[in-house]
Amino acid sequence: MKLSHAFKLLLAFCIFSLIVQFVVIKKFWSEKVPVEDRTPASKRALVAFRSLCRKQHIPVFLVEPLMLQKMFINSKKLGFNFTDFVTDKKLTTFAVFDTDLKDPIPLLRDFRDNGFGISQSKADVPQFSSSGAQFNREITSHYFFSYVDHVIHLVVFFKVQVDFLWHSAVKHIEPPILLSNRKKLFFVNQAGAFNVFEIKDVIFEDELYAIPENPSKFLQQVVYSRFIECNHERAQQFYRMYPQDKSAESQRFIRKARQILARAKQLLDDLEIPFWLSSGTCLGWFRQCDIITHSKDVDLGIQISDYKENLIPTFETGGFYLKHLFGKVSDSYELSFQAGDIKLDLFFFYEENGYQWNGGTEVSSGKKYKYIFPKFLLCWTLFLDLKVRVPCDTEKYILANYGPNWFIPIKEWDWKASPSNVRENGVWPKEEWESVIQVF
Repeated sequence: MKLSHAFKLLLAFCIFSLIVQFVVIKKFWSEKVPVEDRTPASKRALVAFRSLCRKQHIPVFLVEPLMLQKMFINSKKLGFNFTDFVTDKKLTTFAVFDTDLKDPIPLLRDFRDNGFGISQSKADVPQFSSSGAQFNREITSHYFFSYVDHVIHLVVFFKVQVDFLWHSAVKHIEPPILLSNRKKLFFVNQAGAFNVFEIKDVIFEDELYAIPENPSKFLQQVVYSRFIECNHERAQQFYRMYPQDKSAESQRFIRKARQILARAKQLLDDLEIPFWLSSGTCLGWFRQCDIITHSKDVDLGIQISDYKENLIPTFETGGFYLKHLFGKVSDSYELSFQAGDIKLDLFFFYEENGYQWNGGTEVSSGKKYKYIFPKFLLCWTLFLDLKVRVPCDTEKYILANYGPNWFIPIKEWDWKASPSNVRENGVWPKEEWESVIQVF
């Protein structure tokens, strides 16, 4: 019995000694190992990056969608969940305005001296001018700072116009850098267009960050920011084959058409109704980077789901005269406004399984027509020096409407017979003509 009791005491002493040794060793190593070495590489990279930018007085701001959403945004209200989009990338994105990064050399030197690897992506400045003038200027539009297994991406936003910011796509990175899930990264795979925004400071997890003033609106722009440039080489080829009409009458029409488009854009933007260049106006942008002078009108497309009842009174107050109202909101709706001697057509699009369509109505017979298009997404572009939308796959859109000979100009166009995608769609009952066929 005594032996058993002594053994228990010895066992308890040994266990106590082991615990004491473990605590002492742990305390010893905690004092020996620097705190920063136990900090995750991503945290160390962020702290060092922001510290070096402050040292060089470079006002970077956070645009990382995952972090902005985590900070402020309810993904249900946003309509897009960035966390569901990609969650395993080891990359954080910041941005800077080009005017605040005039001389990046001191900043890059500091990053190299502090253990960062640096990669850069260059891009050609787009021909933003409607004249298509060649700028022949190459700019560095993206920087990648790598630290251990984390990458910090710095996007450069260029101010193109008073209300228009642009960033390029990442094409070639020198020296190459491995980007995980590149296809799913924002600001990387495609050029982007944004409305100008202000910056504000916020506290997040005890750290001070500069972010876009309205993060929710900024994230909405991120999702739909893709920018495409009109093809100036194609335009030059077109004008070599079909010389440009430079008569005083044509130049006058171009000026007035731009005024009409600018006014319509302002009114629709105020109403928060997205629109895109459609029909002949879209063809002019795609084929010749310009308005088609013999068309004598401006054509815009709008999803019927975006229609608002105050659209007509807003346009009338804004200086437009309602000329035609065809169809009804539930079917083949179409509005035509007059401003001076130029007509503005608003075509409303309806979604079906596998395609979209807009309608047309013949005044004399009440016949209905349907113009069928493949489903499309919208991208930003610059047209007549205005930031507007076009279908992203514009060629499919043009082919549907104008067929394979879209490159050949046609001055005689029958709206109910010439389009490749037109189909008969019944007849309006005569008792409805008074409401669905209105000519003012």
